[in-house]
Amino acid sequence: MGQVCRHLCGFGGCLIATESWKATVLSTRSTSYVPDSLYFVNPFVPHQVEETSLASSPAVTFEVLQQRLEKRLGFRGVQVKEVQHVEYCLFPMNLPLPSLDQAVMGFGGAASLVHPALGYMVGALLRRAPGVAKTIAHAVGNLEAPPIRIAAPTWQTLWSSDERRKRALYLFGLENLMRFDEQTLQAFFASFLQLPQSQWTAFLANTLSTPEMLQTMMNLFGHTTPEVRWDLIRSAWSERALLWDALVASE
Repeated sequence: MGQVCRHLCGFGGCLIATESWKATVLSTRSTSYVPDSLYFVNPFVPHQVEETSLASSPAVTFEVLQQRLEKRLGFRGVQVKEVQHVEYCLFPMNLPLPSLDQAVMGFGGAASLVHPALGYMVGALLRRAPGVAKTIAHAVGNLEAPPIRIAAPTWQTLWSSDERRKRALYLFGLENLMRFDEQTLQAFFASFLQLPQSQWTAFLANTLSTPEMLQTMMNLFGHTTPEVRWDLIRSAWSERALLWDALVASE
């Protein structure tokens, strides 16, 4: 966050990742070795800018993101008069599931609840918290119950078979996002946002059931470009373990 010489985005709010900018500003080495990143301006707070990598393994370093932001602002003729605050954020989106047979109960990031497609988790925590609290309250009603007897049903409430299936599908999507080139990624999101709003918003919010999620994914597959469709077909084989997990998750 800082003070600049003029408004940062002529569109009233934007998300930019243009091939022409990359070809003009970044060297061949930087575009070949570092995944694409996005530039975001909040239309309501135009003096805040963000350079972010959507998804990458390993993660793009903060140093690279800062260099890209500086080059991008320079390319757009934006002069930074004062830097007031710099925020560094890293969301682990593909952590393994915790052991569900342990006596220590986790929640939030400690329970791998970060949304695999977004990096967010607060909404999911608020939705799951009442069910988890109810399960714990019921389990501790037996004062003689050992910790493992209390934790077991709580873990099952938090990570039911349906939630584990959906997680496998989200991770399948994440692997594709990290594999897509820029053109394919843009085509994918164009197709995704052309789905009915009720579908894509529920997908992002993780409020769909497994059958509803599969239907949403099939709708996208049927209406996207041939290039995206072919990449998804190939990844169905290379990431078959995740798809298998989505089929066989048991109670």
